[in-house]
Order: sequence, then C-alpha cells, then structure tokens
Amino acid sequence: MNSETMRKRDGAPLTDKLLTAIARHLNQDHLEDLLACAKTLAPKDWAEDLIEQASIAKLDPAGMELEITGSSQRQSLRIDFPEPAKGVLSLKRCLGTLITESRAQLGWAAATDDS
Repeated sequence: MNSETMRKRDGAPLTDKLLTAIARHLNQDHLEDLLACAKTLAPKDWAEDLIEQASIAKLDPAGMELEITGSSQRQSLRIDFPEPAKGVLSLKRCLGTLITESRAQLGWAAATDDS
C-alpha cells in the first residue's frame, strides 16, 4: 500500500491538540463506554461492581489512561491498544473495538452512537 492510501485509511495525523479534543469528547459523550472498558479491564483487586465512574486522564496513540473511582477509591488504569493508532480513523477503530468488546463482555447493549 502506498503512503497516500495508508493516510486515507488511517485518517488525519494525531496531534496533541486533537488527542485532547477526542478525550474531551469521550469524557462528555461516552462515559458509559469508558465505564465498560474500566469494568472489564481493571485489575483483579477492583471488583467490577465497585467501579462507579471512569474518565480519560490521558489519551495517546498507543493507549489511554483512565481515572477510575468507586467505593471511595481512585486509581489510574492504563489501557494499551493492540497497536498504536496512526491517525484519527485508526484511533476510532481501536476505541470502537475496545468499547464493543467491553460492552459485550458485560452483557450490555451495543453502543448506538458511532460518533
């Protein structure tokens, strides 16, 4: 595949400003999706039913750091993507897969908002 085709497939390059905007969007509009990720990927000492909230503290091409809270506890949780995102579209695919798998593992309905 040539570099132009790869850019189209991966989307616009990920800048710090863009990653911050994406994290803000996820924290505002996709809290339930982030909660699903936290519940399925949290360390074993965090029982799934104790996790009440999750938000993105940091997003980068290789993964995200969630701030999870519950039962008067707070902890950071790093989630690495299977491979670093090379652009906006590849990041959206990584996040979409992670969210879909997490929701399915919990038996939650699939997210209906694909933005």
